[in-house]
Amino acid sequence: MKKAKIYTVTSVKGGTGKTTFTLNLAAAFKLQNKKVLIMDLDTSAGDVAARLNVECEKDLYHLYEDIQDRVFDKIESYIYSYAEGIDIIGAPKDPRRAGKIEASFLPYIFSKVSLKYDVILVDTNHMLSQLNLTAFDYSDDIIFVMNSECMNMRAMRTMSTIFEDMESDRMVILLNDSNNKTVGDYTVGNIQNIIKRDIDFRIPQSFFQKKYDKYTMDGVIFLLEPKVRRRCKRAARVFDLIATTLVKED
Repeated sequence: MKKAKIYTVTSVKGGTGKTTFTLNLAAAFKLQNKKVLIMDLDTSAGDVAARLNVECEKDLYHLYEDIQDRVFDKIESYIYSYAEGIDIIGAPKDPRRAGKIEASFLPYIFSKVSLKYDVILVDTNHMLSQLNLTAFDYSDDIIFVMNSECMNMRAMRTMSTIFEDMESDRMVILLNDSNNKTVGDYTVGNIQNIIKRDIDFRIPQSFFQKKYDKYTMDGVIFLLEPKVRRRCKRAARVFDLIATTLVKED
């Protein structure tokens, strides 16, 4: 049976627009008629459910706890629908529970959902925790969202070296110019020279949303709004290209 492709979205520093990218990549897959599950693995500050106005009665912590207590019944009890083709598993609402979740349960969860979806997007924080590293191990590709801020580029260079030392070809680097105030200070060539690696994809500055707060309060994913797609045609094509390329390469 065909299993879902798993893509973990992460970063080397906060504030790069990682979660916004994850949500819009989910929209791009949905528009290609793919069934998508977003798993919010940012256990201390995950806000995927809040961003989408989805109330998760049972979150990732409840899922982990029920598996530990051997009262787990079916995975559907922990999955909530945002729209047709996009489902989510929410991060713990209480950040005090974050440290209680062990990485050893992730392979079991992946095995439960991988036959139900075409794509699983794992949204993480920027820490190299055991939970995130386990997600990396089970991912077809690891997408690093970065911008051209100086410290972000320096940290990205270190991470690129780590992946090179591991001889891993699963790193995908995405340059997000849509939330970056320093756009124009560095060319793509400059950034590639600094991080010692090619940039795979670039979200243009034109994807910046002036109504960001309103869309967030309304639980709207940008690319699912026809007005946004018409206004941001270039960015929409980039997201479509990313989704197509990821699946094709795998």
